Amino acid sequence: MADKMSAAEAMNKSIKRQSNHKKKVLIVVGILIIITIILAVITAMQTIKNSKIEQAKAIVSQIDLNTTFKPQEFLDEGDWDKDGILNGQEGSTKTNIQNEDTDGDGICDGDEKKLGTNPTDPDSDKDGMLDGYELMSGTDPLNKISDGTTNDSERKVTIVRKFGEIEAEIKGSPNVADLTIEHLNLLSINSNSSIISSAYDIYSDFEYDELNVKFKVDNDQLSKYNTNINDLTVLRFDSESRNYVKINSTIDAASGTVSAKLDQLGVYVVGIERTANEEPTSRIAFLIDNSGSMYAEYTGYDVEFKRLDFAQALMDKLDGDFTFMVAKFTADYKKLQPFTTDKNALKAALDSIRNGKEVFNGTHSQNALSNCINEFSADSSKKYRDIIVFLTDGESDEEGGKSLADLVKLADDKNITLLTVGLGDAIDRKWLQQLASLTGGKYYSASEANALTDVYKQIQTSLDFDMVSYNNNDDKIQGYSLYNTGFKPEENGFSFRNFRTTSCASVDFGMAVFARNWYLGKLKLNHGKVQPVEESQVSHPANGYDLRSTKISESYTNHKTLKNLSISALNDDFSDAKNYLDFSTDGEVLKVDEKKLDRAKRSGWDIKEYPINASNLDWKRVELLSLDIANSADKIAEAYSKEDAELLNALFTLNSLQWMDQKYEFNLTGGDEGFERLKQLLAEGIPVVTTIDDMHSVNAIGLIQDSTEHRRYILQVYDCNYPGKTREVYITRSPIASCTAEDGKLTVKSTAFEYTAEYEGKQVGINFSDVPM
Repeated sequence: MADKMSAAEAMNKSIKRQSNHKKKVLIVVGILIIITIILAVITAMQTIKNSKIEQAKAIVSQIDLNTTFKPQEFLDEGDWDKDGILNGQEGSTKTNIQNEDTDGDGICDGDEKKLGTNPTDPDSDKDGMLDGYELMSGTDPLNKISDGTTNDSERKVTIVRKFGEIEAEIKGSPNVADLTIEHLNLLSINSNSSIISSAYDIYSDFEYDELNVKFKVDNDQLSKYNTNINDLTVLRFDSESRNYVKINSTIDAASGTVSAKLDQLGVYVVGIERTANEEPTSRIAFLIDNSGSMYAEYTGYDVEFKRLDFAQALMDKLDGDFTFMVAKFTADYKKLQPFTTDKNALKAALDSIRNGKEVFNGTHSQNALSNCINEFSADSSKKYRDIIVFLTDGESDEEGGKSLADLVKLADDKNITLLTVGLGDAIDRKWLQQLASLTGGKYYSASEANALTDVYKQIQTSLDFDMVSYNNNDDKIQGYSLYNTGFKPEENGFSFRNFRTTSCASVDFGMAVFARNWYLGKLKLNHGKVQPVEESQVSHPANGYDLRSTKISESYTNHKTLKNLSISALNDDFSDAKNYLDFSTDGEVLKVDEKKLDRAKRSGWDIKEYPINASNLDWKRVELLSLDIANSADKIAEAYSKEDAELLNALFTLNSLQWMDQKYEFNLTGGDEGFERLKQLLAEGIPVVTTIDDMHSVNAIGLIQDSTEHRRYILQVYDCNYPGKTREVYITRSPIASCTAEDGKLTVKSTAFEYTAEYEGKQVGINFSDVPM
């Protein structure tokens, strides 16, 4: 019995032990579950916190960038876009201060106000015909049935446009009044001896019934090309195939015209169809400046003979029927190799410059050019394309040399095209550009010897109809490279981005002026105080700067590119808000980390609060640091370097010039004048200081014309908010009625052109500054 009890007790004890063990296990499991839940909650909370911090950092980064744009300032009594509506009244009319034709219907906002049409609706009477084009066509933009009989949309009108040698007549609905003609200045067309006329783009956004063109033929051109008018026909240039397509044409020898009916829009010329598509023999003469300014003993621009590598590379890369010659010049001209296809002989000629001794007795460009032109012999048995590539690093010091007009006539008499290459900053850009353009050629700019690599690529492009590709919404589009200043943001732009100061939102205008002047070799190494004179809420005086006796001056004198400059203050944590803000801050203000604030203030930085417009964040404002250049240059010099302080002073000083340059400003309103001025500056290789929406300044560095939508241009820019990148401003040129008002009625006096611009996906106004260097 005792044994049985003992066994039962043992069993009970075992069950009890197991029960206790299970309880312990359950307790442990429960604890682990609780811990896991707590950890999960903590992790989730931390994840949410980290996510909010990352979100806050992204928002702050955008605020950090946005606060480097200055506020727009338009005087109420002014009329920025010259549309007849004062700036202060544009808000009440819901029109755009920086666009003379807000709705893009071909009539300016002020004229619409006089006429009674809606300046924000392109089709006031809802007949499908745009208001301005109705005016140009003679129909009433306020009446769907102008003549009381036929709907305006069913009316047939005839519009005539004249430009240069061409007259175009288009028939169709009133909308065909948007027809435009553009002159296309392309080397490959200009230098084709079978093409007698200039090239003209003909474009319309609307369908038409009939399109006819008439070219007036220059008798001097016929004599020059040893042909007669009966050999000519209208030709369409096909940009995809790079060929000329014959159009059935009518010759009127008595009036000296060639006419044709066109079945499509495009680029048209007059020429000799049987030879227009023949590959010519290209005779290219390299005329190379070898004066002392190229050599080391004169702190020259090309001590490593990159000019010879440039010529060699171009010879090697050009495929087809090419023959070359080489000549050099100082005060004397010397032919080193007559025209030949022998690459070894040409290389030996170039090497003779590299290895030989030179007499540095001056730079006689006119004498060299006239001698080189005379190297080309006439030969009517072959079709030639004759080109001189003229490379120089300085202005001519020749006394009594041939004038520009004399040199152009010499080249023109022999159908020679001049391609001019300016190396460095001691060149006469205007003279070189005019010399090239007046002979149908182009000017190319190289700020320093290494940039000659890009020049030979540009010349290759020019010889292939200037065709380039560009991106538009990730699509590759073909266009004509009209102007390329040679300015490469990755080399000639700053290595750092735009920044705020305590006196102004940014120094982007100063950076654009500095970048332009450095590139052109026109930078003033010292500058006095600047006191702005134009009315502004945000203008700032500047104390001036002195870069002399600094490494910056040394880099500039030795022709280093701008990318070599750095400012250590802008590499500090204080240049990026994400690095100095305390994201554990309580309250409504996201503050600067207390541990960093004292050093920041001792280093010349100061705080300013900006609003945070983000409903998902608890902070309503954020503290951002700005450099106090105006009052703390000594602190900046002590914390970083004297050179940092002087370079910042320079950017700050040049930035203040934007409130002193009113007489040097121009824009794209009021017709073609501004656009032509822009093109001229780009043609001279000048990275034009450009302000977008009156808020942010960039450098315009190149211009491309869309080869399919010919009134669309791509203005390439260097934006200091995006170091090392090339950005695009899209410009559209459209016809606009130039009207006079009398007795409450508008009369179309003539047809002019308007320009609209788009940057970063929105319509913008742009203006330019030719502020002195």
